[in-house]
Amino acid sequence: MGHTPEPTRLRLELGRKLRSHRKAAGLTARQAAGVIEASEPKISRIETGKASLKRIEIEALLRAYGADDDSITKLLALMEEAKKPDWWEDESAVVPVGLGTLFNVETAAKALRTVSSTIIFGMLQTEAYAHAIISAHCPNEPEDVVVRRVRLRMKRQQLLDRDEPPEVTAIIDECALRRVVGSPAIMREQIAHLVEAGRRPHITIRVIPFSAGAHRGQMGSFLWLTFPEDDDPDVVYSDSLTGNIYITKADEVAHFATTFADLEPLSLSPSDSEHYLRRILEEYAS
Repeated sequence: MGHTPEPTRLRLELGRKLRSHRKAAGLTARQAAGVIEASEPKISRIETGKASLKRIEIEALLRAYGADDDSITKLLALMEEAKKPDWWEDESAVVPVGLGTLFNVETAAKALRTVSSTIIFGMLQTEAYAHAIISAHCPNEPEDVVVRRVRLRMKRQQLLDRDEPPEVTAIIDECALRRVVGSPAIMREQIAHLVEAGRRPHITIRVIPFSAGAHRGQMGSFLWLTFPEDDDPDVVYSDSLTGNIYITKADEVAHFATTFADLEPLSLSPSDSEHYLRRILEEYAS
């Protein structure tokens, strides 16, 4: 089932098209900035979807780039769509600090690679599992806040249902599958959900069994995101008791990429992982 493109994706698309027109015109970012009396960094932020422009400014840039009337009309319409609120903003009051940034970054990603050492990746959680884990992690929050955060997490998963979803590779330590979150019944539902998710063409689930021994993934869960454009830097997200961490420096991202690569040979193949999940599912059913 398709979904309306999210504003974040549209802002990125608008920025890429503006950059394409600028390069086709042979203009530098500094020259483009001069057209609208802005700074060069602002042009960079616009072209990476991190800043917006007024309608008159976009039209002025496109005229300077030599765009035809049809292209200008289409990009101005795209700009109007990109102004709409992002999907999570209706629940912004209960969004933990920093998670709005993650939601926007996920929306733009072409691939999500995650290592889950103790908890199932949020996009693969069932509603009951999500409620149990959020309740455990936020014991002082009132029930209505917990319920709204669960609803937000379920809505976040719609990213996997859009026409062109990101490729997801989830490496899950057996520890996250064995720890009873909520109840055995909740875990049965969660494991069954992982089996079904792994059958989707854009989702790969691989289990690191206890027999693999100690490994680098035990140092903490993380999410590594890559994007359609080669010049968009990879991002790594991780969270802790003290807050969220976003890593974009290439040398630091490389450490996580290496960790992910090191964990792949320790993980069961997708088909063997499904069999392993089914075995754990039977144990929860007994």
